[in-house]
Amino acid sequence: MNKTTAIFLSSFLCAGAAGAHVQLEPAVAESGAAWKGVVRVSHGCDAAPTTSIDMKLPHGVTALRATANTGWRVVLTPDEVIWTAPRGGALDAKQSGDFPLELRVAGASGPQWVKVLQRCQGTSVDWSQVPTHGTSTEGLKSPAALLKVMTSAEAAAWRERPSIEQAWVRATVPGQQATGAFMRITAKEPTQLVGVSSPVAGVAQVHEMKMEGNVMHMRPAGPVDLPVGRAFELNPGSYHVMLQDLKQPLQAGASVPITLVFRNAKGVETRLDVRAPVALAAPASPAAMPGMAGMEGMSGMAHGDAKH
Repeated sequence: MNKTTAIFLSSFLCAGAAGAHVQLEPAVAESGAAWKGVVRVSHGCDAAPTTSIDMKLPHGVTALRATANTGWRVVLTPDEVIWTAPRGGALDAKQSGDFPLELRVAGASGPQWVKVLQRCQGTSVDWSQVPTHGTSTEGLKSPAALLKVMTSAEAAAWRERPSIEQAWVRATVPGQQATGAFMRITAKEPTQLVGVSSPVAGVAQVHEMKMEGNVMHMRPAGPVDLPVGRAFELNPGSYHVMLQDLKQPLQAGASVPITLVFRNAKGVETRLDVRAPVALAAPASPAAMPGMAGMEGMSGMAHGDAKH
């Protein structure tokens, strides 16, 4: 039976959890193994500098050791770690800080939420909100930090997960019901792209465009084999993600969440969530690529099984 794990990317391909102001890095851990990383605090409490970080661990996660930054003190118990700044040594409100620690993760695979109380001069922020469903923290003012616990097979797949670059979605015009999403995918091991979804579209599929005679055909591609160590291009005029039955117009400057599903040679599936910017043309491209301005109704194209 296939096993599935959710993978989250940061930078402009950000997952919902990436908006959190206190987070664990890396945000994944292997069940039954030690985890080494940091608690990352991106800023103070509004304009107030940070004076202490109090982290409470969920059941199944135990603190093994923690490191104090220069001048800071650290108090460690199995289920709580507190870092405290020295007098006059608070973390500036505009400065981010990393607090190193090591954990033992013994719980079952799945999301674990780590609650963090950030104390600042004269105020505090309790990072403890947890989503009702799923792992997206979108809409939460002060979300807890997410630690995704994986099985050993899932963790191995995560370490070998594909990388995504230059993702973008073509902007639409009023009434347009379909558009394309494009990106570069580089696999580290034999991997297939086996699925895609997005909440902005009723139907999302990987499509292939191919000339047959004098007619350009576009049809669902099915599982796509990714070359190892070499970028695979999803771009206009070739393989691409087709977003159909759009639920809303996609305007330039917005962003679109897209979930890609990969399967490695062992049958382990990895779900990779990205947030791609909406644009009129590819990033760093001076002009829109010809012939692809509105992907629903192109002259000389046979759409096969595609819905438009």
